Amino acid sequence: MHIEKNMFENIFNTIMNVKGKTKNNMKARMNIPLFYHHKNMELVYDGSLVVKPKVRFALDKNAQLLVYQ
Repeated sequence: MHIEKNMFENIFNTIMNVKGKTKNNMKARMNIPLFYHHKNMELVYDGSLVVKPKVRFALDKNAQLLVYQ
């Protein structure tokens, strides 16, 4: 049962874009060019800043509010 709970929480937190609880971190984004062909999820280097673009499967604020109701 704990495996199912942990899997649900990981997927839910990633989709809801919960700060500090998502598995969608910088280290994971650095591996994307090595293993996958998702250009829209790769890190963007803008001068001295590294920007992590929002993924398409994360919900926006309005959709998140509908889930919590």
